[in-house]
Amino acid sequence: MGGKQADRLAKKAKAKEEAEVDTGPTKEAGSFADLFKVLFLGSAVMKVAPQLQSIVTDDTKAKAPEKSEEKVEGETDDSSKAAEEPLTYADQVFAFLGKRLVWHNCLGLAIPSSAEESLAAWVALKEQEVDYGPRAKRNASPGLDRIKVNLYNNMPQYLHILLALMMVRALLFRSWFACLPWLVGYQYLSLWVPLDGIPQLPQVPVEKCPLKFRVAASVGIHVLVWLFFVIEILYRMWFFEKGLVAGLFVYHAYAVRPR
Repeated sequence: MGGKQADRLAKKAKAKEEAEVDTGPTKEAGSFADLFKVLFLGSAVMKVAPQLQSIVTDDTKAKAPEKSEEKVEGETDDSSKAAEEPLTYADQVFAFLGKRLVWHNCLGLAIPSSAEESLAAWVALKEQEVDYGPRAKRNASPGLDRIKVNLYNNMPQYLHILLALMMVRALLFRSWFACLPWLVGYQYLSLWVPLDGIPQLPQVPVEKCPLKFRVAASVGIHVLVWLFFVIEILYRMWFFEKGLVAGLFVYHAYAVRPR
């Protein structure tokens, strides 16, 4: 009896320890409406749009005046880095877009706010532990809670995965000349070509193109990327495809531990 009772107590203790290991979310998900507001209202295009008209119409806003190398007394390097760079001149806007609209964050969402943060977010998504769902609990829904938290935390990455799926779908099942994949490529190319031209291609005088037109073209292409991305989702996808893609994201959100 003593041996059996000890075994039962050991099993109960082990089950209690496993139950204490939380396989569900570590925090509650915030409001998805607020999340989408932050993602889109703080996106790259929303930040540069207010200054675009003045940059295009005013030739004096092509290049920002050179900053003085003298430091203000009491100013540290950290404080200067923390200060947000203004977007008043065309070269400032071009540099900002080049940092935000990288290949792994081509939608330019507010979160992540830099290329480094974007890469870190993709690495974090890749390294999430797969445990195929939390343990069931009485009078609770840990699976649903986990899905909400993972969707909230990983929404920028899920949107970019959806963009990649729409690009592949457009190329393979519609036409090699579908707009969305080419626009994403043009967006990257417009920001990749340096302002002073390409030394290997001196016959292409890129530097002669006014900077304001370079900026306007990059912003216009980015707006078209968003437009055709929305069109692909709403009007080009079949209903069962939308359900399948949504199910893939939901299952991934259910199967991995929240970070």
